[in-house]
Amino acid sequence: MPDKTDHLAQAKAQMDAWTVEMKNMQARMMEAGAKNQEQMQKQMASLQEQRDHMQKHMEELSAANMEAMKEVQASMQDAWTEMEKAMETARKKFMGS
Repeated sequence: MPDKTDHLAQAKAQMDAWTVEMKNMQARMMEAGAKNQEQMQKQMASLQEQRDHMQKHMEELSAANMEAMKEVQASMQDAWTEMEKAMETARKKFMGS
């Protein structure tokens, strides 16, 4: 099992990548018509909420001792999986891929 520092570094790198991708999606959203913008804004709000949830888990992991780390990592993995699903859905809607 990777140590806490490795896990946090990996999670931060993925969060940074998602942030860049979300900004690209927002740029596409601005190009969409008014009807599509409303739907896209809801999707972006959901993505931001999930990203914030992941950030909270990263902060908990950073503060956790070794015993609590396993529990926080499991919870973080669930949130990570949900974020991946949401990003894939958003990619299809915003990026057409």
